[in-house]
Amino acid sequence: MSKYYEVRWHGRGGQGTVTGAKSLGETVQGAGKFVVAFPEYGPERRGAPLRAFNRFSDHEIRIHTPVQNPDIVIIVDPTLIGSGKIIAGVKPETKYIVNTRRPAKEIKKLLNADTQKVFTIPANRISKELFKKEIPNSAMMGAFAKAAGHIISIDRLIEEAKHVFNDMLGPDLVEKNLEAMRLGYESGDEI
Repeated sequence: MSKYYEVRWHGRGGQGTVTGAKSLGETVQGAGKFVVAFPEYGPERRGAPLRAFNRFSDHEIRIHTPVQNPDIVIIVDPTLIGSGKIIAGVKPETKYIVNTRRPAKEIKKLLNADTQKVFTIPANRISKELFKKEIPNSAMMGAFAKAAGHIISIDRLIEEAKHVFNDMLGPDLVEKNLEAMRLGYESGDEI
């Protein structure tokens, strides 16, 4: 791994984007990496666009600035595609993980992604089936393990997430979140 592996999340208030970034950070930290996870809010209201960030490293991380050149861009709300903030600073090897039922080929075209790999995941559908509402963050974390298995494998993600979620949720919700991660890893399309 280069000095840092950086992730930028794009979503809207109320979708669990910030919780997803923080939970991903805690699970990767449990797997032995140094991590930072933090949000960047605009107007703090439900539905407002927001970004959250993760950095992972084998060494201590001393910077806490927004991610400018992400290795992965996680798009929790696909209605944000078209915003310049989504594609700002992407590198030829950046990977996109997008919460949508649409095919990866179609999303790749919308993102003008030439060399970048695109993973699509029906995270809203998965969360509606499991939780009866759209809370896509756990499924998106599973898709992260698919796109960045060198950072954390799906098995280790689930193992560490179980510890993280046990402190926050009841047993039934812990199991549903772990299942969402499994489905997020197994579902979707990539190109």
